[in-house]
Amino acid sequence: MSEINWKDKCWVTTMFLVRDDGKVLLTHNKNLNTWIPVGGHINPGETPEQAISREIAEETGFDFDFFHLPEFENNGTLKVIKPHRIQIENVPHHNQHMNFVFIGKCKKWHEKETTDEKEELMVFKTRIIRTKRPIPRKCLENCIRINKFN
Repeated sequence: MSEINWKDKCWVTTMFLVRDDGKVLLTHNKNLNTWIPVGGHINPGETPEQAISREIAEETGFDFDFFHLPEFENNGTLKVIKPHRIQIENVPHHNQHMNFVFIGKCKKWHEKETTDEKEELMVFKTRIIRTKRPIPRKCLENCIRINKFN
């Protein structure tokens, strides 16, 4: 097993934001020239769930609920929302990303064509999503099942 050098990683978080009809919001990343979940870098002092909440608000303005309910740690004093998965991604010209991937259900939806960074937004049916970085099948299955929670 190889060792991970934690110091040279970019810490990021993304979210598959799912509508009631099961369609998933993705953004077109100009640098990678592919469709990816909305997200961004985790700022110093932020938790991954705080960072993704900020990123969703900044980039889309949409209101959402996390798919996974919070759990409490440290004798009930610390609320933690566990990510759907954590993955290490090789990003060209940009170190490796340690990505905390969340799934969220969109509560308030409005038509918006671009992010605050002028990157295109589009909703996709989960069965037609194709990216250069394959989206894990289990993640897509959870996006489809997300309609079952309130």
